[in-house]
Amino acid sequence: MRNQRTLSFPGSLALALLTSAVLAACGGGGDGGEPATQSTTTAATAPSGPATQTPADPAAKPTSVVAPACSNCAAVDANTYAGSGVGVWQSMNATTAAVDMPISIAGLTGQDVTLVFTNQSGTAQTMPTVALTASQLPTVAASAIQWDDGVSAAKGRIADYNRDGWAAKAGARGTGASLSTFGATPPLRAAYTVGDTRNWYHEDNSSRATTLVRTDTTADGTVVNFWVEDTENNPLKVSTAIVAALEAGFVPAGKIYDLLKQTGGPVWGPHVYTDLISGAVAQPIDIVILNFDNNATPFGMVGYFYGRNALTAAAEPLSNQSVSLYLDAETLYLGGASGMKSMLLTMAHEGMHMQNFYRRGVVKGPAYAFATWLEEGTAMMMEDFASQSIDPTYNAIRDVRFPNYIGYKAGSYNCSLLTWDPFGAACDSYSVSGSLGGFLDRQLGLGFYKHLLTNVGSTDSVAVLDASIKAIAPTSSLGEQLRRFAATSGALMKAPSPTGFGFPARAEGGFTLPVIDPQAQLASRTLTQTVPSTLQPYASLPVVRKAVNGTYSETVKVPPNSTLSVVIQ
Repeated sequence: MRNQRTLSFPGSLALALLTSAVLAACGGGGDGGEPATQSTTTAATAPSGPATQTPADPAAKPTSVVAPACSNCAAVDANTYAGSGVGVWQSMNATTAAVDMPISIAGLTGQDVTLVFTNQSGTAQTMPTVALTASQLPTVAASAIQWDDGVSAAKGRIADYNRDGWAAKAGARGTGASLSTFGATPPLRAAYTVGDTRNWYHEDNSSRATTLVRTDTTADGTVVNFWVEDTENNPLKVSTAIVAALEAGFVPAGKIYDLLKQTGGPVWGPHVYTDLISGAVAQPIDIVILNFDNNATPFGMVGYFYGRNALTAAAEPLSNQSVSLYLDAETLYLGGASGMKSMLLTMAHEGMHMQNFYRRGVVKGPAYAFATWLEEGTAMMMEDFASQSIDPTYNAIRDVRFPNYIGYKAGSYNCSLLTWDPFGAACDSYSVSGSLGGFLDRQLGLGFYKHLLTNVGSTDSVAVLDASIKAIAPTSSLGEQLRRFAATSGALMKAPSPTGFGFPARAEGGFTLPVIDPQAQLASRTLTQTVPSTLQPYASLPVVRKAVNGTYSETVKVPPNSTLSVVIQ
């Protein structure tokens, strides 16, 4: 959510008007086209030499440039499928021109073959012609929900400010230690008591009158205050039960605050800027519940963290001078069970934005802030890790992000990882970054996530992510993880998947990640109706050959700096 969270839910699907208006590349085929090269049989000719013959050599296997990419799986060798199970083969074109890749794999008994093209570069690559022997509209309505309601400008403004806009007002950056344990000393400001009132500036600069309805203390002694806008503070709107549910998810040991601190450290502390609120002693955390837009509708922008509020009033008169998160009141009382589920994880999501702001931007400097695609990715990964501790029935990656990756508009496969376009005309960047993040969480684990949060070895987010992958899996890379993710999601790979693929359950360090079964999204998958003109940076494109028997044989042209994965299942 560009530092504020926007959601769509499977239960709130709108009919997507899916068209074939995507540009076809170089005469790309449509429905019913045949593969570029079919298996062939050549008749033997009679020998013209002497009648005496030497024993025939064993028949040479057909050329197949793809190699097995999984171990203990159904990929026996370059030319052989085991006859059942999941097999994965891959070959990379590391050149600067498109390359023909012949494939010949025998042993199929009606399995589907999925070709997945994965661009492993930061540049769009021209997509060559590929025949489409299977294209598909979903059998259920794809998600086209766009919970925007005119807040795109606000989202962009907050994200830009949190990344580096605050620095111009933060005063001189000095030198000195910037490490702390949040909660170790008493709060700087005088303690509030329940019933106290104060005004808070909303992100739209309006001033909202609120009342402190609850105050609690975390395991490390940090004070957490819950403020509710006065017009929303009644039993029919933001009730005491709603606030109690928020408190139960955030404050107690093992809940959101503890999980945030365990993964990424303090959310505020010492720093070297003259015009940010003090980090010399612990600040309380304020959770401020406001009616964001008064539109009598839940969801939309459901929460945000705004770095403006970390400035002193002398530097920024609209600052709330607070370590604070802001939640939408209407989502809490009009959104039903889904509203509460989403809001609990919104606190984890926005808490990670708060933590990234302090750990990376304030402590190291704004140049070390993540690019938006990775900033949002790490926030959604926090939701992923926290979900089972907060509500075992709900996981945002499994229940929202991955389904939207498969089903939003015409699917978000060929959407650039680097271009932030949330709920856009063709792509949903939340689902792209969130789904990849969920894959990396399950494949690389908590150690990878912690390393990524604290990795300041580069100001380039692609380099940071690649380095953190290599820190946990030295022989791997961002490129390898991307093509494994693309093969998993493009083929909707069956679970259990071969090692290194899929979204397996994982439990470590007190965190539990539930399994995600890609096959559950089969009814909502959209296969491309026309070949796109380009394969976007760090994006993929699946093409399916249905129900193949005997030998699958085809020559496929693969774009530069891209990998072809072949998944048979």
